[in-house]
Amino acid sequence: MADPTTVHPQVLSFVRGGESCFSPDDREHALDLARRAPVPSRFEEDWRRNDPDAFPWNRLEEVDAGFTRRDVRVQVLGHGASGLVPLEVEGTDRCRAMQLIAGDDYDAKFLYYHKALSRDPVCFRVMPKFRGGAPVELVQAGSGPGLATFTTVLVIERGAELVLYDRWEIGDGAAAGIGRSEIVVEEGARLVYITEDQAGAAPFYRRGRVRLERNAKLEWYSATPGAAWHVARLEIELAGSGSEAVFKGLFAGTAGMKADHRTHQYHSAPNARSELTIKTLLSGGARSVYQGLITVPQQAQKTDAYQQCRNLLLDSGTHADAIPKLEIIADDVRCTHGVSMGSVNKEQLFYLQSRGLTRRQAVVTIASGFAEEIIRHVPVEMVQERWRNLVSTAVGRMKAEG
Repeated sequence: MADPTTVHPQVLSFVRGGESCFSPDDREHALDLARRAPVPSRFEEDWRRNDPDAFPWNRLEEVDAGFTRRDVRVQVLGHGASGLVPLEVEGTDRCRAMQLIAGDDYDAKFLYYHKALSRDPVCFRVMPKFRGGAPVELVQAGSGPGLATFTTVLVIERGAELVLYDRWEIGDGAAAGIGRSEIVVEEGARLVYITEDQAGAAPFYRRGRVRLERNAKLEWYSATPGAAWHVARLEIELAGSGSEAVFKGLFAGTAGMKADHRTHQYHSAPNARSELTIKTLLSGGARSVYQGLITVPQQAQKTDAYQQCRNLLLDSGTHADAIPKLEIIADDVRCTHGVSMGSVNKEQLFYLQSRGLTRRQAVVTIASGFAEEIIRHVPVEMVQERWRNLVSTAVGRMKAEG
């Protein structure tokens, strides 16, 4: 693959949504609602294993201007910036509509703060003539005191195709981060969506949702090293007959990092298929929580849905919870789920050591192979290498006895 090409500033402004999708009055109203909204309750099933009071609510407004320094960069990972020409700025009305906040959402406090304090949302649509172009890398970074915010609003129009690498980074000094992505994949369109969180020590909350219309296709790849406090609520709605979604996620955590993933495969149309796999690789006191839900209402006959979570604990002091759930009303479906939890396989360890590897080298080999089942599917070589480095960092910080 050719070296990444940085998009000219004129092209960058072409895909940026401006200072905000919302008026100053809208943002002020959202800030008032954020202050008055309750902190999510530990009585909610999703929050039983993570403390919402640990999020630094009192530090989000530390900056007079109300937001951290923001940097948005776009690159085409190929042979020039011309592949971005078919991307057009989405109208602010639709950008706002796709970021509605439900009144009964028990996480609304996060979303109101995001609406009130976010700037420079990336809102664009991919036109039908955009097919098979070079992968697009979008980097959103926030630093400085207060809240770092990230926003991706995207419409893939009928028949279009896009490979998007959407990376969110929290720099030094930020109190916390809140990110939101809202995506619609229209009839017959295809999206390869690659997401990566780099939160460091900052607490981080992500809300992501992708809606698939008739015969739309989605491949969603996600990776994170976790954070000191981390929650990601990720939803895929299969709203059109013949739609297909594949999600593959990786948490490579170490040094006490945490990741709390909550996924929802919502089949609202018949004859649709979804497949979800999350792998966690834990060392150095890292902790993972996974809660997955598949919902199939009566009208979604002929649904084919699968969900699995596999956890590899490399040393003592690590911990993982995995809670798969099914809510099925339709009677002509195929829905399955699976969970595995364990340490390094002793037979594999013995075999590799008998071939001359030290115990640590053998553990590194097994752990790398475990993660590679996710990484090798990612269709961008640069991303594969970044994620292998995430794994190397986690494995390299194993306890000596691990």
